[in-house]
Amino acid sequence: MSRTFRILRWSLFGAWAVAAAVAVLLTMPGGLGALGFPPERVTFLPAMVTGLPWSGPLFLMELDAVTTLAIALVANLLNFALGLMLARGED
Repeated sequence: MSRTFRILRWSLFGAWAVAAAVAVLLTMPGGLGALGFPPERVTFLPAMVTGLPWSGPLFLMELDAVTTLAIALVANLLNFALGLMLARGED
């Protein structure tokens, strides 16, 4: 049973990490080019969602693009570290 929970924890963490990486790629023109999108399609919404709860204030405030990008990236890094600690919980 504990092996099943361990596999589930790591699978969920891996899925979130891939989603967060794609979300961060969508926030930069170079990342959009790597994904095959034109640079005009830059969006911060996926990175704000994967960065919740730390990026919650971004939904309430109108900030410039550089500040929004910085907060979204830091929020995703915080969630990555927290998710890694939770995934390694009983290993």
